[in-house]
Amino acid sequence: MGEGKYRLQSVMDSRERAKRDAARLLALRRAQLDDAEEELARRLAAVEECRRQQRDARAKMLEEGARGAEARRLVEYRTHLSDLRAKEEELADAVAQQRAAVSRAERDVEAALANLAEASKEFRVVEKHREHWREDRRRDATRREQKLGDEIAATLRRRGEK
Repeated sequence: MGEGKYRLQSVMDSRERAKRDAARLLALRRAQLDDAEEELARRLAAVEECRRQQRDARAKMLEEGARGAEARRLVEYRTHLSDLRAKEEELADAVAQQRAAVSRAERDVEAALANLAEASKEFRVVEKHREHWREDRRRDATRREQKLGDEIAATLRRRGEK
């Protein structure tokens, strides 16, 4: 039985393409989110490293101060600690910026996921329509075959009655 061409095939193809594109975009957005989260972790680790350096420098300064270090040497430690605090502030600002980037990436993932859900829904609607169309075509073909069979049987009965 020839089913014929589905009239909405171009719409179905378009919806399927939209669904594929939405899935690709979602994968891209998730990869971008992963990258942003990795960068945030790297920046947080840099802040912690800077704090560790400050603790070490402070401990060394106090240790040398207790042993009677020269004032010049203590001033160098204080300058170094001041530089480390400034570096920590810069790194903390970078962390805040990266957190904002992660938030944007999360929103982008949510939007892409919603877009994929909508594209999938639209595709399923057309797909369901095509299945109903195929079922209608099958029923029509079955009815035609049944009618033809009934006509053949009636013709044979009439010939047998003559």
